[in-house]
Formats: sequence, structure tokens, C-alpha cells
Amino acid sequence: MDIHAMITWLIYLSKLFEGMSCCRILSLVIALISTYTATGQEFTRVVNYDVLKNILYGGAPLPAEEVFRINGFLPDIAERVELAIYEKKQRGEPIERHVFNRPFNLAIDQFEFQVSPLHSDKLYVFQFRYFAAATPEQLRVLQLSLNSNLEAAVKANFQFRKNRIVSQQTSKQLLKTFNQVVLQGLRDFRLANGRVFEGFSTLCEEKIRQIERTNLRIARFNIASRSKNQSQKVQYAEKLIDELIGLLTSEVSQFLSPNMLIQIEEKTVITRTEKLPGHIPVNLGYSIVYFGGNFDNFNYSNTPYLGISLPLANKTFNRYLGDASLSIGLLLQNISNENQLYTGPLVGRPLYAALGYKLFNAVRVHAGGAILSEDHGNGNPVGLSLRPMAGLSLELNVWVGFGKRKK
Repeated sequence: MDIHAMITWLIYLSKLFEGMSCCRILSLVIALISTYTATGQEFTRVVNYDVLKNILYGGAPLPAEEVFRINGFLPDIAERVELAIYEKKQRGEPIERHVFNRPFNLAIDQFEFQVSPLHSDKLYVFQFRYFAAATPEQLRVLQLSLNSNLEAAVKANFQFRKNRIVSQQTSKQLLKTFNQVVLQGLRDFRLANGRVFEGFSTLCEEKIRQIERTNLRIARFNIASRSKNQSQKVQYAEKLIDELIGLLTSEVSQFLSPNMLIQIEEKTVITRTEKLPGHIPVNLGYSIVYFGGNFDNFNYSNTPYLGISLPLANKTFNRYLGDASLSIGLLLQNISNENQLYTGPLVGRPLYAALGYKLFNAVRVHAGGAILSEDHGNGNPVGLSLRPMAGLSLELNVWVGFGKRKK
């Protein structure tokens, strides 16, 4: 819809108010604002997840641009459910994560997540992961696997060169590598209290630096006995590396717990959100057009106005820019000032353009300029001038049946 069509549409609406006095229009605006702001009630839609059919909302499009709840069945064996939500075209980090833990081992059979608003008419991926209590054997295998992987990572990093133990990475980089080894090994495990592995301590980092600084010439002072197959230098180097491995595995053991959870199931659902209809915010309000003067001698005219607002963003995802708008429209009546009648240059009514900001659920304030032409009674507007204008209006969203709302 272009600007000319919008103005034509506004002119058509303005005819509804022809013959009404300013006082009657102002009273109507106040009454509508009071009624509209008092009746706005919101409710949260509930989306059921069918784990057997692996579908959300019975296969229907999900709610868009509003908060909704996801409810699903919680098996007796499950102690924890995680939900990760991804945009279909941008699989990487999820846009939203949720966790449900069974409270106090209660015998409940439902989990629930509250999901933030999603964009209209978009594909999303919902990944559900179920966790149950790990068995002692599973925890023993986990411990052995982590120890083995850490030992391999340590030994792959260090090399003997003359009288030095050379690291392939800096101490900080190496510590990050060890952290990734543990996180990768724990990807299917969770602590019941929700605590996550935060990385190895600075004690491990200092041990790495000690190894890097060590001069193997002093090995004979640190090794009490000598092996037939190994030199004192090699023995001492291996002793330092074994100490690092022991320190790493010890900190991992401190993190692990007998009541850890293990993933038992993973479900993925790809679904689309509903396509919302196009709408346009219509403003009906009362304005003041400033002609000059100061507080002691304020020279102005007042008139009702009707217009539309084009939000600078979608309020659902950007509150402040979503409340701001570029607004255009027309004053419903020609105005006069100092015995001069003013009309508009195009449609027989003054036009306005303004910046708007939504204060409440249905109230928008405007500040901008009124576009005026002098009316000498011959049907031919003369000249063009711009006067400051401010107004307060009721805002109603009117469905107009074109396009989609801005995402």
C-alpha cells in the first residue's frame, strides 16, 4: 500500500466524522481510550507435546509473537527434561533453552516450559532431551573414559627436546583443550543439582607452566633411582607429566557425583509458527497546531486528527523501537488563525507528519508538523507552510488484508 492509497483511505474514514463538532470528537476519543485500555486482557495459550507421535500442538502452526506454554508427558524414569529451540535456517546456538527438573522426586507426570515469542510464519526446531538417574556402572565407565581422554590429550601435547619439555600450546590454550575434553565427555550427563563443569583450576595451569619451565639437567637431583631402559631426564619428565594427569583426573573426580543423570532419549520436532495477518495502526486523536507566541501569549489552533502509524520495529522483539513510529494523516477540520483559514495542499484538509510513541496499550502521543495551505474561499489552496503540531490519540489495530507484519 503506497502513500497515496493510505491518504485516500484516511479521507474515506474522515468522512465518518464530518459534521461532528470538536467537542464531540474529543469526547469520543476520551471514551474510546478509557474503554479500550480497561478491557485489554491477555491469556497464555498452551501447546501440548505428544511424545508418541512426536508432534507439537497436534501438528497445527504454533502461536507467533506471543508467550506460550509447552506441556508434555514426563515418564516415571525421567528426572529431567531439556528443551532447546533453534531457527531452522540458522542451526548453531539455540535461541532459547529451558530445563525442567522433577521436584523433590514427586510422582508427577507432566513437564511445562514457558516459551518466549517466536516470529510469524517461520520454521523452528524443538529438541527435547530426557534424562534419568545414571547407574554405578555407567558412572564408572564415564570416569575411566574421562581419565583416558585427558591422559591422551596431555601426552599428545608435550615433547622432549634436549633439556626441555616443550608444549604444543600455551598454558591457557592447553587448559581450554582439557576443558573441552571433559565437556565433550559429559555431553550426555548432568548433575542433579544443575551444576555444570566450570573448567580446571588455576592450580592445573600453574602445573603446566612448571613443566614448561623445568630444566631437565636437574633430573639427577630429583630421581632417586635409575632405570636401565630410561634416562634420568626421561624419568623426571614423565614424573612431572604424570603429576599433571593426576591433578586433572582428581579435579574431574571431585566434580562427578553418584546421583548424576544420563540422557535416555532425544526427540526433535520441526514445525512452523502461524502466519499473522497484516494490520495497520489507526490513530484518532486531538491535536494542537502552534502558530507562535510564548507561555503568556500562546497562539495556537486545535482540531481532531486521523492518521496511521508505521512502527519502527516489531514491538514483540524490540520494545522501545516498537513503540516508536512514523505517523502520517490529516486534520479532520480546517483551522483558522488570526482571521486566516488554513486547509491542506492536496485533499482539502491539512496534513501532518510526526514521530509517535505509544505510552499505554492504546494511547499514542505525536510530535511533528502540520502541512498547511491558505484557503481564500475559491477552492484553490495558496502557498505551503509547516507548523509545529502535537497530539494525543487512541490507537486501534485495523486488519487491512495485505502482507505480513514486520518480523
